[in-house]
Amino acid sequence: MSTPPPLPPQPPQVPPLPAVPVVPPPPLLPEVPPQPPAPPQVPPEDASPGPAPQTAEEPAPDPLAVVADAVDGLREEMAALGDQFRRRLLNDREGRRGLDELRAELDHTRRAAEGRLVQPLLYDLVLLLDRIDRHLGVDGGFGDSVGAELLTLLEKYGMTRIPVTAGRFDPALQEAVGTVPAPRPELAGDVAEVVRHGYRMGDRVVRPQQVRVHAPA
Repeated sequence: MSTPPPLPPQPPQVPPLPAVPVVPPPPLLPEVPPQPPAPPQVPPEDASPGPAPQTAEEPAPDPLAVVADAVDGLREEMAALGDQFRRRLLNDREGRRGLDELRAELDHTRRAAEGRLVQPLLYDLVLLLDRIDRHLGVDGGFGDSVGAELLTLLEKYGMTRIPVTAGRFDPALQEAVGTVPAPRPELAGDVAEVVRHGYRMGDRVVRPQQVRVHAPA
C-alpha cells in the first residue's frame, strides 16, 4: 500500500484587522438668507441738540502779574547788559594799560641800549672837555668855542654839566678833594672852588663835581 504524498506547507495565518467604527458626518447648518442693510437713523426735524458738555473755565490772568513778570524780565536783561558792558570796559582798560606798559618798557629798553652804545663815547668827550678846560681854556677864543660845541653835543644825548653854585657842600652832587682855609668862620663847609666839572644823565650822577671846601682856620 502506497503512502500519500505530503501536503505543501500552509502560509501563516494573519489575524484579522479590528473593525473601525464609521462616524457619520456632522449635519449641515441651515443656510441663512442675507439680510438687507439697515437704513441710517435720521433724527427727527423737531429734535433740538442737547446741551454741550460743560468744561472747567480757566481763570483770566492777572494784568498786574503779567506786567510784573515783564518788568522782572527787563531787569534781568538790563543786568546782563550791564555786566557785559563792565567786562568790556575792564578789558579795554587792561588793554590800554598793557599797551602803555609795553611802550614804557620799549622806551626804557631803547634808552638803555643807546646808553650802552653811546656812554663810552660820552665819557671820552667829557675827558676831552677836561683837557680843554685845563689847557686851551686859558687863552679863550678857540678853546672856549670847541668846549661849548662839545658840551652841546653831550646835552644832545642827555648828559648835562652840573652847574657851579656857591654855597654849602652837597655830597649828592659833589666830591671834596681838598680844603681851603675859610676867610670867615661862617664860610666853613661852603664850596671854595670847582676843581673838575661833574656831569649827570637825568637824575643819575655820572661823575660828581670835584670841589675844594672851606675849612675852619
